[in-house]
Order: sequence, then C-alpha cells, then structure tokens
Amino acid sequence: MLFHAAFRGQMKKPCGGRLFWRFIVAIFRIRYKIGSVINLARKEYPMLRYLTVFLPAWLAMAGLPCAQAGEVLVLHNVNVVPMDEERVLTERTVTIRDGMIVDIRAADEADPPDDAEVIDGSGKYLMPGLAEMHAHVPGGGQPEEYRHDVLFLYLANGVTLIRGMLGDPVHLEMREQLAGGELLGPRLIAADPAFSGRIAPTPERGAELARKQKEAGYDFIKVASGSREAFDAMVEAAREVGIEFSGHVPAAVGVPRALEARYASIDHLDAYMPTLVDPEETADIEGGFFGFRLAPYVEKERIREMARRTREAGVWNVPTETLMHAVLIWDLDTIRDERPEFRYMPPDIVDRWVETVRNRREDRLYDREAAEAFVQVRLDLIRALHEEGAGLLLGSDAPQFFNVPGFSIHPEMELMERAGLSRFEVLKMGTVNPAVFFQEEDRFGRVAEGMRADLILLEANPLEDLAHVRQVAGVIRSGKWLPREEIDRRLEAIAERHAGEE
Repeated sequence: MLFHAAFRGQMKKPCGGRLFWRFIVAIFRIRYKIGSVINLARKEYPMLRYLTVFLPAWLAMAGLPCAQAGEVLVLHNVNVVPMDEERVLTERTVTIRDGMIVDIRAADEADPPDDAEVIDGSGKYLMPGLAEMHAHVPGGGQPEEYRHDVLFLYLANGVTLIRGMLGDPVHLEMREQLAGGELLGPRLIAADPAFSGRIAPTPERGAELARKQKEAGYDFIKVASGSREAFDAMVEAAREVGIEFSGHVPAAVGVPRALEARYASIDHLDAYMPTLVDPEETADIEGGFFGFRLAPYVEKERIREMARRTREAGVWNVPTETLMHAVLIWDLDTIRDERPEFRYMPPDIVDRWVETVRNRREDRLYDREAAEAFVQVRLDLIRALHEEGAGLLLGSDAPQFFNVPGFSIHPEMELMERAGLSRFEVLKMGTVNPAVFFQEEDRFGRVAEGMRADLILLEANPLEDLAHVRQVAGVIRSGKWLPREEIDRRLEAIAERHAGEE
C-alpha cells in the first residue's frame, strides 16, 4: 500500500516563548543522563565543556512542536480492550505523552506525573478509535461550517480516521489542518475527485489522470466509472507513479479484472452480483441498484469461489451494508423516528434522502422480494470473504442515504455481526484491519505502548455488545481529551442550528 504519507506527523515550527524552557529542560536531561560520561570526557578534552552547553540548546530548538511538547494525559484505573486478541486488561493506568501511548501498567502500580491531566476510568473501557473506510467529506462548494460539522460528527462517535471517497482540492488543505490539530476531527485520507468516464473518456486521459492526481498530492484514486481501455491505462500509469486506486468497479471492467488489477479495495461489494449468477440465465434482466434484481438467481457455490479468488488477489472489501438496507429495505414511514441523529444534518439533505429513496422504490425496477434476497446474499458473501481470509474494512458511506457521519458506523457493525462475524472480528474491521491495510500496524489500531493515542473511552465492554460502542464517555484524538460533556455541547449546538433551518 502507498498511503503512508497521510499518516506522517506534521511538524510545526517551535514557538519562541517555549524555546527558553526547552533549552533549560534539554540541558538538565542530557547532562544528568550522561553526566558521568561527560565529566570523564571533559577531563581529557576541555573543549567539550562548550559542547555540553551548546549541544543541548541546539537539540532543544530541534525538538517537538510546541503545540505538543510535554502534554500528558492519564487514564487511571481503566479497563483496556487492546485488540491484539479478544481480551480485556482490567484496572490499568494508561499514560499518553505528546499524542502517543507511552505506558500501560496495573493501576495500583502507577504514579501519574504531577503535570498530567488525569481521567478517572473506573468501570469504563478503553479501545482504539474506529476507522470509517468509506467516508465522505463536503467539498469546497459546501459551507465551511457544514464541513466542520461533518468532521465533528465522525469524531463524536469515536471515529478517529476517515478515508474520504470523493475528493476535492480543499480536502488536501483539510488533511494537513486535521493532522496538525488546527481542525477538530479525524485523520483524513484523501481520495482524488474520481476516475470516471466523463473525466477520463480515453486511455490517454486515464493515464494522465493518474499522474496528475499523484502530483497533486491525493492519497489514492477513487474509481467511479469508465471504459475498460481508459481503466487499463489508468492502472498502468498508477503503478508507474505509485498511487493506489479503490472504489467502484465499472461494468466494463468487472470484478475478475478488478482483482487482476489489484484494487486496494472494492467498495460496496460492487459488481460481485454478476459473478454469482449464470450470465445466460440472467442476460435479459436489468440488474438495478448494485445488481439487486439478480439476487434470486444467485448460485450459492459461486459465492465461496469469488471469496477465495478475492483472498488470493489480496484485494480488500468495504461492504457499506447500511447503504443497501437504507435504499432497499428500511421503512421510510418510520425512518425519522428511528434515526434521531437526523437532527444533526441539514433538513433539506434529509428531505432529499427520503424523497430520492421513495422515488427509487416506486420505480418499475423495484422488487421487494428481490431486495430482501439481495441483502441476504450480501451477508452470505461477507461471511464467505471473512471465512476465506479476504480482508474486510468497516465503512458505511456517510453522509449518504440515511447515514449520518459517525452515527452510521454503529448499524454497519451490527450488520457485520449479523453476517456471522464475532464482535471481536467486527471491531477489528474498524481498528486492526485498517492499520494492516495501510501497513501501519505499528502506529495505530491497538491500545499498546508506542501507538498513536487515537482512542475511545466507553461506558461498557464492546466485546459483550456492539451497542456499547455507542456509549461514548469521551474520545482521545492524538492525545487530546474530548469529554462527553463537550461532545454533547457541540452536538446540541449543531442540532439547534439545523432546527432553525426547518
């Protein structure tokens, strides 16, 4: 994978007001830690007297960004869900310094530093922050306030990393602002504005797009649509310049070619349905939304075969199962009452969701029986992918039909459990698996010393019930503590603002 740049810390210039103190601290730390060695050397080499004064000063000025220097957060007497295996470490004290987990030990053995902010974790559970691997972020054409609201909604639900799946030039700036702590929200992995038949109608344009998006600084190419020839040219150029591609599988491409091309991830399980049926038997059937009308003709043995081929190709999948249920299954008459989080979205967006889905279901192609068969086939495919060892990532496609950012990750997890994954395996989809996907297993995805402090503090054990992930007591983003009270205050402000728009 080639996503590493998005995870590198953004260094800030040191603040002049703290340089003096860094100078003092560095002198004492360096001189006393190696004092005996220095004293011995100075007797033999008098010129080292000056080096021992000026070297610490130089080191101080080259130190950590002033915005992060020395910040210590301690979660005392907390139960840790480390996610290295299915277990809970009870009554631990976790020390975070400068945005990193530096110490985990038994609570009765811990002595928090005097300068630490201490959070009482008694009876609570600490787990890694979640990754929403099919997220959307409003672009430059949307109000800045709305963009910031969407970022906060993710974070309020413990989503500390998002992979934006439709890019915009403003996202490149937002990515850096989020990494540097200038914006409140998750880390952002930024897609380009999408490879499509409109943007890349020819092979020449396909290749040009790959090179252009790499040069612009996007983390990966979002595939939307396009011809086979343009797609192939894009793939070849993407390999040359070193940029990954993920997303939809165009009808002209198909899953077999997508696996051969080594997509980083296929999203929505797109284009799998045609591979699960006899093409001659279904030649005259209009597939409809993600091929849902093909579901009654699926041959079960093909599910296992495609799962095996996916694993062999090393291609990941982001199912976005809530999107399918939203468009095809959920009750439109009760949806507003069942989703109180709609109050955090602009009312016109929610109205548009309901109207669009209602129109889809009134279309001649809608078939309720086929829709119900379709979502079951998808759950069967998810289970087969998991059992065959193909990679699965958590993603719900928000904000999209009825999927409010952050909040939609919870029903997505519940659907993954319904597909047959254990609660631990579902949690891995949003923690450990994204770290493996990005080849950053040593940086995030687990609660362990040396890991980035992107964490969720929960009121109850998520391994006992995935609904407990909704019970957020606070979120830690890059070592910064966001308590429940502050989350509620900000959420209420968003809701009040949208209430005035009705």
